[in-house]
Amino acid sequence: MPLIGLAHLLIAILFASHAIRTGRPQFWVFILLLLPVAGAIAYVAIEILPEIANSRRARQVAGNISDVVHPHGEWERRRDAAERTDNVQTKLALAEECERKSMWADAIRLYEAAAQGIFATDGAVLFGLARAQLGAGNPKAAEAALDRLREAHPDIKHQEAHLLYARALEEQDRLGEAEEEYEALADYYVGLEARTRYGLLLLRTGQPEEAHRRFDSVARAGAARGIVLTDADKKWLKVAKANLA
Repeated sequence: MPLIGLAHLLIAILFASHAIRTGRPQFWVFILLLLPVAGAIAYVAIEILPEIANSRRARQVAGNISDVVHPHGEWERRRDAAERTDNVQTKLALAEECERKSMWADAIRLYEAAAQGIFATDGAVLFGLARAQLGAGNPKAAEAALDRLREAHPDIKHQEAHLLYARALEEQDRLGEAEEEYEALADYYVGLEARTRYGLLLLRTGQPEEAHRRFDSVARAGAARGIVLTDADKKWLKVAKANLA
């Protein structure tokens, strides 16, 4: 097989592996393997690029660049939009910007204002409220918001909300409960944060051998062939490796 054809096939296999790991529709595997070049282009255009563009990390990077030129520009734009059009969407957009700037009290106020009427049990609103409460140093209030989320959506599988719940328990020094949540998270969480936080908790509770095993699994996952690490993953990989030294 010519080298260029082999390269196209390897790329298709990597994307197929990514599709499986991230729960994409199974048809992508067949498209990528049967049509390596066209399939890879379609996968990037339809699945990868929109996810990157809409991710909190992408918005954060864009906001950080904007801050260099006009530190409060994005916050002012979102505030003005919320004043012109007072609805849940503008409140959430402003609340997320307040989170990015660590304006926790303002973020909490906005999320609570949004959590009214039909949005009282909205997943995005309650998760945002829990994030802001934890950021403000009130893990008990964060736990309460997440309990509301779970009661309203008992069948939801939200890995970031689950991680936030474990963190809220840990920050209340309910370490046994937190350990149970981290252990459950480790089985399905996509990324390195949950396993690394679990290892750190195990150190706190006097279980160094088990902590070492968790850190080692993070290090091996971070070194796996074909893995694409986010900036957050790189940070947690560094923490895990530091605790293996």
